Amino acid sequence: MFLLKYIYCAAIFAVSSTTVFADVVEGVWKSTPDVNGLVVHVRAKPCGPALCGTVERAKDRRGYDKRSTAVGKRVFWDMKPQPDGSYVGTLLGTSASEMRKATMLVHGNAMRLQTCIGDACNEMIWTRLR
Repeated sequence: MFLLKYIYCAAIFAVSSTTVFADVVEGVWKSTPDVNGLVVHVRAKPCGPALCGTVERAKDRRGYDKRSTAVGKRVFWDMKPQPDGSYVGTLLGTSASEMRKATMLVHGNAMRLQTCIGDACNEMIWTRLR
């Protein structure tokens, strides 16, 4: 009887304390090209209790370095971990003045960033560089 209670309690504890572990978000990520063909390399790193991402490089469609005012700008911030392994925070939109609530989920070398306004959602997939 004692053994059954022990197993039952251990099983309940294991189920209730299970958390989802997402893949590592920190590192450098390559964005998808914007409407002008600009691709940015974004470093994701801790910023206090959350994550933020800052543009380190800008490249054209062919992969050549390109001068851009995006370099040095923070493109996402306040990304806080969620119980399901995703992160929720703020993402800079296509125009520099547009900020949107975003969900980020990393699986292996792919980062999915999703923003929604009403029922319309926009999704980007970035790839890990390092």
